[in-house]
Amino acid sequence: MAQPHAPVRAPEFPEGMQWLNTDKPLRLADLRGKAVLLDFWTYCCINCMHIIPALTALEKKYARELVVIGVHSAKFQNEGDVDNIRQAILRYEIQHPVVNDRDFRIWRQYAVRAWPTLMVVRPDGYVLGYLSGEGNKEVLERVIEEVIGEARSQGILNDTPLHFALEKDQQASGALSFPGKVLAHAPSQRLFIADSNNNCIVIANLNGKVLDVAGSGAIGQADGNFNTATFHHPQGMALDGNLLYVADTEITYSVGSTCKPVCDHYCWDWRTSAHPQRAWYGNTGGAQLPLGPDTH
Repeated sequence: MAQPHAPVRAPEFPEGMQWLNTDKPLRLADLRGKAVLLDFWTYCCINCMHIIPALTALEKKYARELVVIGVHSAKFQNEGDVDNIRQAILRYEIQHPVVNDRDFRIWRQYAVRAWPTLMVVRPDGYVLGYLSGEGNKEVLERVIEEVIGEARSQGILNDTPLHFALEKDQQASGALSFPGKVLAHAPSQRLFIADSNNNCIVIANLNGKVLDVAGSGAIGQADGNFNTATFHHPQGMALDGNLLYVADTEITYSVGSTCKPVCDHYCWDWRTSAHPQRAWYGNTGGAQLPLGPDTH
């Protein structure tokens, strides 16, 4: 972790900023005693998206001692629109406060140079250091653990949990939540809808009448029948006979009368071929691998 050469008090958030996932603007002065993690991000940045699970895990592990704040410094003009940021918060299920730094005021205060950058502020209000890029979860977790332990030993730790007014709680729920893909199958007159944020596959007729739902709705990797199997934000699908292959973002499934894992890559889409019992999937690394006839 890069650290300042001399102690630097964390600059306060400017007044008049737009805030989301909270019912009022936050002030660092009001967060004394908490470890604070500032996530400088923009929603077009795939690296910024990749670290969201790590941030979520840290928020859960240190729910009483840590406050994560997203600083959305838009790379492009349209990304600075507050409604677009709100949709990104909902799509990626972000559950910490986010400030709209469209004019890069906070970015410049903290001398940030890249997306994503994670800035750690100690419970005494001073900047500890920063990490840029992704793949830093273990380092970040160790640093936060040390910061919390030091503050606890000094008697300055505030471990009273904070609760924020999240955007998701202010939205009307619909039948689908950010569906990722739709597969139409004319011979059987069916639609297969990857209901990504509801973590399930909706099976409907061509008029939109729901015939069945595969997946309990919980996030997970459990195989089983339609009521007990779990998905993790499913995306692309391909139908091969009575099997529907689902490219889940965490694990790929085949769906027949039950759901069974096929591979453990970060898959986003499926394509079948004329070759018997062969299909292709694409993961985030761009790989395409055949599914052999003995893979079930």
